[in-house]
Amino acid sequence: MAFLRERSGAFSPEKIVALLLVLAPLGWLAARALSGGLAPADPFGVAGGALGGGGLGGGALGADPALAARPLVEAIRYIGEWSIRLLLVTLAITPARRLFNWPRLLAARRTLGLGAAFYVVLHVGFYVADIGDLGMVVREIVLRIYLTIGFIALVGLLVLSATSWDGAVQRLGAARWNQIHMLVYPITALGLLHFFMQQKLDVTEPTLMTGLFLWLIYWRIAQRFQHGTGLVAMIVVAAAAGLSTALTEAGWYLAATGIDPWRVLNANLAFSYSIRPAWWVFGTGIAIALASEVVLKLRPLPVRRAARPQVTSRASSSAA
Repeated sequence: MAFLRERSGAFSPEKIVALLLVLAPLGWLAARALSGGLAPADPFGVAGGALGGGGLGGGALGADPALAARPLVEAIRYIGEWSIRLLLVTLAITPARRLFNWPRLLAARRTLGLGAAFYVVLHVGFYVADIGDLGMVVREIVLRIYLTIGFIALVGLLVLSATSWDGAVQRLGAARWNQIHMLVYPITALGLLHFFMQQKLDVTEPTLMTGLFLWLIYWRIAQRFQHGTGLVAMIVVAAAAGLSTALTEAGWYLAATGIDPWRVLNANLAFSYSIRPAWWVFGTGIAIALASEVVLKLRPLPVRRAARPQVTSRASSSAA
């Protein structure tokens, strides 16, 4: 099992945990499929109710009996949601590595990314099995825009997966390889759009996932300006992500149903009824900022020393 080992030959805890995270939802799905009766709610789910309805808790499969009347439909939805979650976890590796001074965490990124791609392939495979007619599947992908968007994301993930090995970096060169793997951002955005479009009325979880994705993007912008670990900058990132999440939710309901966006935005202040995704995103961002502040005080990042300019012999003689 070389893929679970470090270069030294020792087992990598980070790779092992990443693999278990990839396999856990499949194990849960298999358990529910084999239960034949009422099964506990999905412990990993975060889906909520419709606008103004239930909070976060309950899963993609909720408390439905086993996998409900159409098991493949439920499995398609469950696997699709987990593909988005794993993509976000993969993108979270880079900020987590820096915010918590955990360089070895980078070893888990490939396993998580390939796991997300596998889930998307499985998602499409279940869809094909449910339709039962490959020609019909092709027509649906061409004619239904949300399926077209999902298929484009699938192709993009397959390209990234095909180049996710050490030899690909050497053959393509580091610069070109990095350019190709920057596609993960538009691919994730397409996956989230696909998620929104197939959810119809209840977009609580797509909104939450989009908010977390925006937090990851905003953190990278802060990091580019050398503020990726500053407490004030992290609070600003959390606030910007939370506000963007609320605007995304309001904009989606306006475009999809014509609901007054102010009504949606006001729902974010109805704490007695539910906690909207924007607050979960903001709270998550604040929690990460505070946790990082504590960890980096106990285990500070190494100080980067500026390289001294090299002085040539000709320059030295001229100066003399």
